[in-house]
Parts: sequence; structure tokens; C-alpha cells
Amino acid sequence: MKRIFISLALVCAAGARADLVTQQQIVTPNYNGVAAIKIKGTKIRMDMYAGQPQALSTITDLNTGETINLMHGQKLYLISPGQPMKQAKTSGTASRAPVPRPTGKTQKVGDYDTELYTWSNSRGITGTVWVAKIYPDYARIRADYAVLDKTAGADTDMTPALSALPGMVVRSQVTGGGQTITLALISAQEGPLDASLFGIPRDYKEVPRPKPFVGQVPKTAPGKTTSGKTAPGSSTPKAPGTSTQKLPDW
Repeated sequence: MKRIFISLALVCAAGARADLVTQQQIVTPNYNGVAAIKIKGTKIRMDMYAGQPQALSTITDLNTGETINLMHGQKLYLISPGQPMKQAKTSGTASRAPVPRPTGKTQKVGDYDTELYTWSNSRGITGTVWVAKIYPDYARIRADYAVLDKTAGADTDMTPALSALPGMVVRSQVTGGGQTITLALISAQEGPLDASLFGIPRDYKEVPRPKPFVGQVPKTAPGKTTSGKTAPGSSTPKAPGTSTQKLPDW
């Protein structure tokens, strides 16, 4: 889920080589609000506005996959390891990225006339993008798209390659695993960003790691007799709420 969310953010965010700040309306099953997304090189900072400014920020390094979660109210941080987004292969291997297909439909989105494209991948995920072919500075942005594709893993089948689209994505929607995520571009502004925005503030403390529980091992396991045999009619109990069903990996 985190990877698809980041990919969606990149689709609506546009440029890569110049530092960029965008604002987007994000609607998910658990969130409906505005997020500010800042891009500097291969680092992305997303500030979520949930009732108060910058209640939560996430900083992701696309090279390592590592994510820093900043909880501003408590001045705490938590580092989550991840998998690096592999660079797209450029020689001898065809891209596995989904190919957006034109629907022939058009729609007005804000000030822009857009054309609708749809795509799907092998994971059962489907998407729709609203593409504005006439957008300020899009000729330069499209060149950035190709660079961003290589960084964001366009050789996978997760999301379409940005450079394959014929214009600026001003809205994007993805559905999979019974959930839908919608992003709508509010604004985009280029300008130099301070590198400190993509690090941990000095006065923040790391979230304490839970200590491993050390308790007395029961002499007789549940459902066992003192001889170690299974008691008649008993079975090994399952933890409450556990299930063998695998969650969707997207």
C-alpha cells in the first residue's frame, strides 16, 4: 500500500530535477484532506494535514526505501526500513509498467480540459488518470518524467510510466484490494528546498522500541498433559483475531 501511495503522489507531482512543492487533495478510506508534497532529488516529504498543520510527515528515500515518520505534536520520529525502488532497465528488456489506454472521454478538471486514460496491472489494481495536454511548462516537465520513471521503478507492473502519458496528470484514482485512493493536484511550484526538510529535527526523539517480554514458561503447554501428550478433545488455541488469510500486497 505504501508503495502505491508514493507512486500516486509522484504521478500528480510532476517534476524531478528541480525541487518541487505541490499541494494535493487526497481521499482514502481513512483520510480526506490536503497534503503538501516536497521533492528534492530522490527524497520525498509528505506533510499530512489532519486537523492541525503538519500533524504527521513522512520522508521517503527512493534509493533505500527507508521512511522517516515525524509526529510533530509529540516531537517524535520513527524510522521504517524498506526496499529500494529499483531503477528501470534501459537496455534489452521491455518495461512491465502498465500502459494507459485512452477512453475517448473528456472532462473539465478545474481550469484544464482533460482526457481520461485507464490502466490495470497483474495484481488486480486498476487506475484512471485525468491528463491535461495543455499545461504550463509541460514540455520541460515531460523530460523530467522520463528521469523520474527510472527512479520510481517503472520496470515494475505497479503503476504506469509517467513519460508514457501525453500531458500533465491533474487527477489520479487507483482501486485495489477493496480500497480506492484519489489524488487531485491543487498547485505546483518550483523552488529550492532546504535539505534539512528531509532529515530528522534535532529536538525530536525516537519512539521507544518495545522491550521483549520475558516471562515464566508454563510447565505444561495448553492442551497438553504432564506427559507431553495432547489431552483428548483439546487443540492448540489460536490467538484472538488471527487469520491465515494473506493481505493484498499492493
